[in-house]
Formats: sequence, structure tokens, C-alpha cells
Amino acid sequence: MNILELHDVSYTYPSGTEALKEVSFSIEEGSSVALLGSNGAGKSTLLDVLLGMHPHASVTLCGKPLSSYGRKEVGRLIALVPQSEHFNFSFSLLEYTLFGRSPYLGQMQSPSALDAQIAWEALAEVGLAGFEERSITSLSGGEHQLLLLARSIAQQSRILLLDEPTSALDPANRRRTLSLLKGLHSRGKTLFFSTHDVNFAAELATHVVMLKEGRLLAAGLKEEVVNTKMLTTLYGTEMRAQTFDGHTLMY
Repeated sequence: MNILELHDVSYTYPSGTEALKEVSFSIEEGSSVALLGSNGAGKSTLLDVLLGMHPHASVTLCGKPLSSYGRKEVGRLIALVPQSEHFNFSFSLLEYTLFGRSPYLGQMQSPSALDAQIAWEALAEVGLAGFEERSITSLSGGEHQLLLLARSIAQQSRILLLDEPTSALDPANRRRTLSLLKGLHSRGKTLFFSTHDVNFAAELATHVVMLKEGRLLAAGLKEEVVNTKMLTTLYGTEMRAQTFDGHTLMY
């Protein structure tokens, strides 16, 4: 079953910059999809389209037009893990993670004990158990990224969108994030993530979408899409893809 579908999606910013040009592909439920492309290829714009921030009639979510969903309905189906987020207030880690429960709360409704338990379990899953009352302003870069992931886990959506999930991580936190995402995927979560880390994509993705200058270059199973010729075309520089013991290495 395709959980998300795009049909000839184009988007032009008010400045006149054309960011996406007739992009079409589908995302199967339970898949893990890497979005690859150079800077300026349209990756961030595409994530915004999938979140409904740039409404488009040709995007369907669970068989219905994305534009037909309310904001809370989308929040129950899609969660975003941004590259970074500026914290305006000194929330505790638990308070911040509870924002992931917002799609399930009515206006002015406070989180329940069950919501708090879900948030606590999300913090524990990412390795932040015991720090629930710590201020978010005290976090390191790696801890910050793990907190963003915890909030999205607490959201309990069917789809997780991630914008460059390893861009600011050291090797240890990169490995931890990879392990966490593999665990979520193994439990049925659909992943769609943009990344410049091609080997992170090779380790996590089942499918790959390639964008070049706002146009779709390729989309499909990783084994069918990722090869030396396609990577070289995508990035405009010599690249190689080789498989060893069932694992793909890109460089």
C-alpha cells in the first residue's frame, strides 16, 4: 500500500524561484526512503510539501488528498524531525517531548498521565531517561537531536520525516541515531529522510529518491537505483557504489 503519493508536483516560490518541477513518486507504507540530492536540489521544499506547508492538490496521504486533512489529523499521521530547532523557553526535556502529544489534545486541554508516560518512554528510547527535568538549554548538539527524535516518537505517527538527521552528529551519536531509526523501521514506522550522508542512506534505506535541480532523477528500490552512474550524475562529480556482503558502500 502506498501511504504517500505525489503526482507531477511543482512548486515555485513567490520570488519566482522554481524549486520543484513535475515530481512524481510514491512511498510504500513500512518502507525507509532516502532523499538524495545536492544543495539546492529541492529536498527541503519537498519535505515542506509532504507536511502540507505548501498545499498541493496532487499529494495524497493514505489515499486522500493531503489538503483535505486538518492540521491535527496530519500530525497523527506525519511527524517531522527537523535539522535543528531554536528553543525560545527553558522547557524541561519532558515538557518539550510532550509537545509531540499535541495532535491528540483538544484546545486548552492539558496532557494526561498517559501522555506523560508516552513522553517518558520516548525519552528513554533515545537514551535520555533520568534527564526528564533537565533544561533543554543545557543540551549538547547530539542530545538536542535526540530530543527532537524523542518528541517525534511521542507523536506516534505512521510516517517520520527527517531533515538531515545526522548533519551535526559525531560518529557515536550518528551510530545511535541509525540504531534508533532502524528499530523504529523494524516496528513498522515509515521513514522518509533527506541526507548528504550517502552511506547513512545506504545503511538505513530500502528505497531511494534522487532529486537534481528540482526534478526527479530516479526513484525506486535502493538496489535498483543506487549505482556508480546514477550517483555521478546526481552529484556532478565522480562517485562509486559497491556492494560487499550485502552492504552498499557509496563514495
